[in-house]
Parts: sequence; C-alpha cells; structure tokens
Amino acid sequence: MTVAIAAVAGLLIGSFLTVVIDRVPRGASIVAPGSACGGCHRQLGPVDLVPVFSWLFLRGKCRRCGAAIGVESVLVEIVTGALFVAMMVHFERPIVGAAHCVLVAGLVALTAIDLRTKRLPREITYTTIVIGAPLLTIAAFMVDEPRRIATALLGAVIATAVMLALYLISRGGLGDGDVRLSPLLGLYLGWSNPGLALVGLFYGFIIGSVVGVVLMITGRAGRRTALPFGPFLAVGALVAVLQGQSFIDVVMAR
Repeated sequence: MTVAIAAVAGLLIGSFLTVVIDRVPRGASIVAPGSACGGCHRQLGPVDLVPVFSWLFLRGKCRRCGAAIGVESVLVEIVTGALFVAMMVHFERPIVGAAHCVLVAGLVALTAIDLRTKRLPREITYTTIVIGAPLLTIAAFMVDEPRRIATALLGAVIATAVMLALYLISRGGLGDGDVRLSPLLGLYLGWSNPGLALVGLFYGFIIGSVVGVVLMITGRAGRRTALPFGPFLAVGALVAVLQGQSFIDVVMAR
C-alpha cells in the first residue's frame, strides 16, 4: 500500500513539477493561471491533466487544436514517481522515505531546469531546504535517533566546504548555483552518514567526467564546452542515498 501511495504521489508531484520547471525560470507564478495548451492557449481540463495517462490517451496532442505535447513532461512524471517509490522502499520508516521524497522533487526540478537553461534557481534550492530540514528533524526523533540532526548539519558543512573550495580554485569554472545546491545535498546525505556527503560529490564528479568524455568522443562537445553540472550532482547524491553506504563499507573493509 505504501509503495502504491508513493507511486501515485510521485506522479502527481511530478505533474506539478512540470509547471515549476516551465515557470520558475521565467519568473512566473506557479499557482496562477492554470495550465494551458501552448498552441491554442486554452486552459486544460481535468481530463488533460492526469499524469502520464492523459498524454497516452491523447497520443501526445492537444485534444482541442492538435498541437503536439512534448514527452518531457511525461518523463518528469515517470522519473519522479519511480524515485518516490525507490525512497519509500529503501527506507523502512515511511516518515524517512517521505522526507527524502522532498529531496527527489527538488532535484528533479533543478535537473530539468539546469539542462534547459544552465541555471539552478535558488528559489527551488532554498525551498527544498526549508521544507526538507524540518521533515528530517521530525524523522530523526521518530526513529529515536536525534543525533542524526547533528550529522545532517555536519554533512551540509562538509559538502558546502568542498564545493566552495572547488569554486574558488576553478575561478568560475564551477557555477555558484552548484555551491548553493551543496548544503541541500549534504544535509540529506549527512542525515544517513556524514561520509556520504563526500561519496555523493565523488559520484557526481565521476558521472560528470564520464559523460563529458563521451560527449567529446562523439563530437557533441569540445574541451571548452560548458556543461550543466547540477544534474550530475543530483544523480550522484541520489545514488549515494540509495547505495552509498555500501561503498563506504567496502572502502572501510579494506
């Protein structure tokens, strides 16, 4: 039942995130006006807004004017739903999984926006922290481990210190949005284990390096091509949340 609820909640939140992704970079309200077709500009009804199924039922077209509806929104909904389920399955306590679903929502929105505009809006980063931090605090008390509050703060400090140092060393090669994102990632990773803050960043840099090399080999990017780094940090953090502890255990065992 918990998994089913997580899947539905993830799809619904994912649908809302498509609005956030579209409007926040433009400085538009995410509340009003309601969603409308990009072709005929007519407001969408309930039948048009059911996550994933509306797009499939309408075959990716507006039912009024026939304008094509991009698949990006469906991908956002599916990815959000899948990650919500992953978090609820990974963490035994629902409150812990729910708290991490906030991280998922924030990172999905930031990733999509960074890929599109090469920006990480601070409004989304800070909002995710403001919502996530109290939930992590509540979760720490509900699992009877209040020490996790301190480890979360330590993780945030570690991640911020590392990213700030890299930002200064790179002399602008790393974006300030990436630095602002680091305390959010460190907060969540530190909640489980402060060491995961380093693991998450390590994963992010490795993934980014591999993707960069592949793009250069295929001719899609050059040595001076600027790649948005936020998505790599986001993926690295989520992988660390789900299996980073195993990496630490292997390293410590050696």
